[in-house]
Amino acid sequence: MRTTVVVVPRERFTSLPVSLGSLFRTIPGDVPVVVVEGASPAATRSELALLARERPFRLVSFPYMVKPNEARNIGASMAETEYVVIADNDVEYEPGWLDALERHVLVYASDAVAALTCEGPPPATIIHQAGGLLEAMRTEKGISLFDLHRLAGVPLADATLSGIEHHICELHCMLVRRSLLEELGGLDERLVSREQVDLALRLLVVEAKVTFAKDAVVTYMARDRFDPIDLRYLVFRWSDRFVVESLDAFESTWAVSLDRDDIRYAWAAEHRLRGAETTYPRLRRILGKDRFRRFVVARLEEKVLSEQLRARAAIVPALPNALARDRVERVLEDLVEATERGALATR
Repeated sequence: MRTTVVVVPRERFTSLPVSLGSLFRTIPGDVPVVVVEGASPAATRSELALLARERPFRLVSFPYMVKPNEARNIGASMAETEYVVIADNDVEYEPGWLDALERHVLVYASDAVAALTCEGPPPATIIHQAGGLLEAMRTEKGISLFDLHRLAGVPLADATLSGIEHHICELHCMLVRRSLLEELGGLDERLVSREQVDLALRLLVVEAKVTFAKDAVVTYMARDRFDPIDLRYLVFRWSDRFVVESLDAFESTWAVSLDRDDIRYAWAAEHRLRGAETTYPRLRRILGKDRFRRFVVARLEEKVLSEQLRARAAIVPALPNALARDRVERVLEDLVEATERGALATR
């Protein structure tokens, strides 16, 4: 086989069996699949055992919660095929998606290929991203970096899916040459935010060819409610502590400026809140937004993070290979120049 599929946590536990069921219905039975999970509930593990009897796959389990980039590195290190698909565990797949990715990588001599990702529930109707672009601008703080999702929120039926080359492979579902991952030294395990931007920049530094395959369609289950067990992983992965550490690591690596307050408060904090609101809607109505955030979301985050930091005390995050500073500077300058020219608008 040409490709191994690696499935990792994004922000839920219970989505995994449903996602795997969709995966197995849309790929040949001999495609290797590696599933990496940590601290999943007993009911989810029982469902995985039943699935494994019907369609064998390799399950890598940990007694503690794992960050997505940790799981991606672990799963990819177990692959022996030429290519690796990295996919989140809350994705459902349209028929033919893997064939489309493999055809695309061969026809266009790509190093990495992004799938067309829609927002759930299925069927695939609303685009989440159709590839992505980076923009950079000079500001008082230095170079500021922005990532753009192409056609986000556009109905699939109304979209004109043009353009092949781009910058960003969203990690919901992407195919990458395994030797390229090895060349990069894996993904930065300090990151829980900006992972796709970090990877996009690293691919630019090594002059990898990144493309978008419009016929490889998957659906990210963005609108599913969270149950209490899933909420535990959500507040772990998107905890304020990890988000701040992620921003620090990203800015240190690339010497760029991010809109930290927007990412930390307007996105991550609000995302934790929205997840909790879908879990406990009645309590949210009774307490109101501010008290619900303080007495429910913040306390759960503190409790889960305290438990997991103890369980993960011996873990040292793996870092990718060091980057040549002159190449990093050149890539950033090229992005600034392209943004100033408006060149990205036509890609």
